[in-house]
Amino acid sequence: MLRINALPLFGLLFSVIASASTQVNDSAIFDQKNLYGRWNCKYAMEDANTRMKVDYDISYFADGRASGSGTLLLRMQNFPQMEYSLSNRSTWVVKAGSLILSSAEFKLVNRSHPELDQILNLESLFPQNVRESSTILELTQSTLVARSDSYGGVYSCSKRAPKI
Repeated sequence: MLRINALPLFGLLFSVIASASTQVNDSAIFDQKNLYGRWNCKYAMEDANTRMKVDYDISYFADGRASGSGTLLLRMQNFPQMEYSLSNRSTWVVKAGSLILSSAEFKLVNRSHPELDQILNLESLFPQNVRESSTILELTQSTLVARSDSYGGVYSCSKRAPKI
């Protein structure tokens, strides 16, 4: 039963990781170069039994690679608040007006309560090869707001200054 309740939550988590994946509206002006660089994405979700906060940095490269890492704070009924580190390597491609993100590697590590992995092994819920798309609501050189096509959640990202 716990696994069934957790699946939509983790679909939302992957959508955050893939937040710059997009299907572009015909009327939207989409400059692919605006995606290049490092983004910080944040998402929070709360329902009656679950709270989740994600803070995730992801870099999109001109050659179609993407990589990211961040933190997930998760509070589920009858469990202590758990903190996870997450990382992802992906590829992305623009095709027929869509930007499709395909995950090549995904890692989720319980940093706060690893002993609970015997009961709730969240990483096992994620397949390694996942494709995700989101509709971009706003994309500028400094802001990305997207809505997951799979789960409907809205994610907000801001461009990080380049490392010197």
